[in-house]
Amino acid sequence: MKLRTRLAMTLGVATISLLVLLGWAQSRFHSRVRIEALAEAAVHRMESGGRERCEVDPQRWPGDHQRRRGMRKHRPGHPFAEPRVFAYDTNLRSLNPRSPPFPNELAKQLEAGNEVAVARSFDRRRTQVAVRMPWSEGPCSVVLLRAKGPPAWFSGAVLMPAFLISIMVIIVSLLAAGPIVRRVRQLTEAVGRIDKGIDQPIRVDGNDEIADLGRAFEQSRQTIQMQLASLREREAALRNYIANTTHDVMLPLSVLQGHLVSLQQRIEAGEALDAKAMVPSIEESQYLGSLLHNLNAAARLEANAGLGHHDPIDLNRLVERVMDRHRPIAKRKQVALELAVPEHSVQFPGDLTLLEQAIGNVVQNAVRYNHAGGHVAVVLDGSDEAWSLRIVDDGPGIPEVDRARVLTPSFRGGDARTRHPHGMGLGLHIASDVAERHGLTLTLAETEGGGLTVSFGYPTGAGRDT
Repeated sequence: MKLRTRLAMTLGVATISLLVLLGWAQSRFHSRVRIEALAEAAVHRMESGGRERCEVDPQRWPGDHQRRRGMRKHRPGHPFAEPRVFAYDTNLRSLNPRSPPFPNELAKQLEAGNEVAVARSFDRRRTQVAVRMPWSEGPCSVVLLRAKGPPAWFSGAVLMPAFLISIMVIIVSLLAAGPIVRRVRQLTEAVGRIDKGIDQPIRVDGNDEIADLGRAFEQSRQTIQMQLASLREREAALRNYIANTTHDVMLPLSVLQGHLVSLQQRIEAGEALDAKAMVPSIEESQYLGSLLHNLNAAARLEANAGLGHHDPIDLNRLVERVMDRHRPIAKRKQVALELAVPEHSVQFPGDLTLLEQAIGNVVQNAVRYNHAGGHVAVVLDGSDEAWSLRIVDDGPGIPEVDRARVLTPSFRGGDARTRHPHGMGLGLHIASDVAERHGLTLTLAETEGGGLTVSFGYPTGAGRDT
């Protein structure tokens, strides 16, 4: 059953029940008032001369006049054609032969001490009232009255108004519920569009509970959309991470396996191996580890719009850790690696893992693409309010036309492609992205005498060359 019909039916049933209850109460009240009025009228009539007339001629009282008046009002043989008022003595006997026997039900009520006794017919159409007079002797001590009874409370006279009013209530409720039902349907359709993938806001006019419910649904929809967008971004980052890892790791892994197989064959052949024979395998394993770190950092950057952490970082210690990690590589490459940091600690808030990865990428590139006998210097200078970090090398450098593009993913300069044709080119792109998220400036410039200088500056512009 629809809400509108259910509301109308509920109001209709409630109205009928209420009106029937009121009709029953009114019928009971009307009956009681009528009986009291009849009793008072009988006493007043007898005290106003009726007693004297009754006691003078009790065989004929109330007389032919009353009987003829009753005959004119009622058909012969009708119960109400009989006289309506009858007189009885204290023993409930009447001297008038036309008087009916005193009803037993009324007699029991009077004997119980009631001044007024009432009895109704089975069909509730007639009412008999016996009234004990203020005097206790004579043939007119008790008066019996017969009268029409009030309509039954369940009769058409009582119920018909209830039904008519209930019909009016149903019609009014149907009309009044129309706007409410339309707004509920509007809300239902708006919520249903979410399941169909239609991205539309949920709007419900008004300033009541239905509108509040619509706003709550809209807020939930926005929250769900944000969560879904975040999940999609994470899913896309995960897919890219898996795809990149599978594609780009396989080649250096195959190269590493080839070096190891070659070493195994040479050992089985009894060849004497020197330390240089292990260098290609070590370089490939180091590159493979670096590649995995960069892929992980790239996936993390794609999955988050900002920084995952914002903790205080000691830049002196961070740079020292990066240098310690790359010294063995530089030593095998015969590249001199030098570090200069201020005596006081430089503090900077940010994401420690990403910032260390970014600086490590730049240092690693400076060492990897340098030549034997080359130099790499890492210089940190400044204070908490303003500092710069420069990674200076005397390697092949990057042509000026490539410096802007080298910061984009999957782009590498010509020399880098020549030296490591299977590299992804993620290092400088990750460094650029991390610098931007930390509010740092990242610049690439030619080193005086040849090479590349990469500078991180805080605040923006602090690391630019003049």
